[in-house]
Amino acid sequence: MRFRTIAGMIATINLYLKHTKKVKRSIEIPDYGRTMPKKILLIENDDETRELMRTILEQNGYEVATATDGVRGIDMALFIKPDVIITDIRLPGADGIHVVRRVRDTSSLAHTPILVTTPFGTGTGTFALQLGANALEPMPIDPRSLLITVRRLLKARKSKRAA
Repeated sequence: MRFRTIAGMIATINLYLKHTKKVKRSIEIPDYGRTMPKKILLIENDDETRELMRTILEQNGYEVATATDGVRGIDMALFIKPDVIITDIRLPGADGIHVVRRVRDTSSLAHTPILVTTPFGTGTGTFALQLGANALEPMPIDPRSLLITVRRLLKARKSKRAA
């Protein structure tokens, strides 16, 4: 689905959520006991996809920083130290594979969970997982699946810190 403006896309999402109680319950996944919003770095070059994912994550209580290419995404990751990094495979500058490699090679980010999104077949996703990505989401994004995966990655990160 293509939107003419980002505002139109957000209005459509909000209208859909408002009038569809069943979908609203499946998208909003409460995370009780969270004291500070978790920081998510979203690296996505497609404006509509980036805004859709950002809106979904922010509506569920996450603090979202965005980058439109791999180089800026890596720089932002070094600066903000996100709790989760979500990156597309196809990016200008440095692709998602380069982002995964660079994050895993940086000691301060080495344990940061990485979620890779890709419209490609499982070969590209499998390669990203072999390089150190923690999860894979196919494109187009399913909002419920995205939220479940992010929560799972945050929970795994929390349990590693406690150990």
